[in-house]
Amino acid sequence: MSTGTTTAVVTGGAGGLGEAIAGRLGADGAHVVLADRNADALDATAARLAERGTAVTPVAGDVSASTDVTTLFEAVRASGHSLGTLVNVAGIAHGPDSERHFLETDPDHWDKLIAANLRSVYLCSRHAAELMARARTGVIINVSSGGAVQAHRHRVAYDATKGAIESATRALALDLAPWGIRVNAVAPGAIAVPNRSPIGRAGRDPAPDLVPLGRLGVPDDVAAAVRYLASADAAYVTGAVLAVDGGLTAQLRPPVMDLPPPDLPDLPFDGGT
Repeated sequence: MSTGTTTAVVTGGAGGLGEAIAGRLGADGAHVVLADRNADALDATAARLAERGTAVTPVAGDVSASTDVTTLFEAVRASGHSLGTLVNVAGIAHGPDSERHFLETDPDHWDKLIAANLRSVYLCSRHAAELMARARTGVIINVSSGGAVQAHRHRVAYDATKGAIESATRALALDLAPWGIRVNAVAPGAIAVPNRSPIGRAGRDPAPDLVPLGRLGVPDDVAAAVRYLASADAAYVTGAVLAVDGGLTAQLRPPVMDLPPPDLPDLPFDGGT
């Protein structure tokens, strides 16, 4: 992939996924504008990326707030490069802020998830789409979740935002296609990041018993998928959702509930007699 001297905006940039994605895009030559509301963590991430050779501009702010998003895209314009890629990573994905039984869900909890996970995508994509439409090119990549298509318990608000993100991804892809803008999403599964919500019964079900590929994902797995969708190799891909989950959402039941794989046969298959 060659992004040349374009700018890539990565929101939620102080986290594990955001840093990995920014590093991949930066390694391909993009100037990365990195956004996060945690200013200290953002500056530390930006310093690590710069040490690895990424041209990076950190912009602290809340991407669910209109004024902060306006400031973010002022930094994009000030970069002196055209906007090539927006990756909407920011959101609440783990911990008590994303987990609550529906009968304990109050309007504040619901609105907080909608703002962090969905309003942020709208605001950033709206600013990005205007810049990209003027240039008649660009890529928007949203971060969804298996919760868009397979329900979690105690995460009604979270799953609702991710389902909306995937619907918006498809609709945006149609609206923006006349200007050569592609819109896709990645749907990470169980990724090993700090403060990750456990899968299965915490401490009892190891990843090999739950994930078909037998391990948790790592941020670089997701970053590689984003890199592909941002690249010319995906020039004819738009409106798609790419699952990066080791087969987690493809299965009806986890491996621990099914029969073990068979032993390899002694002789190669000959097609029968």
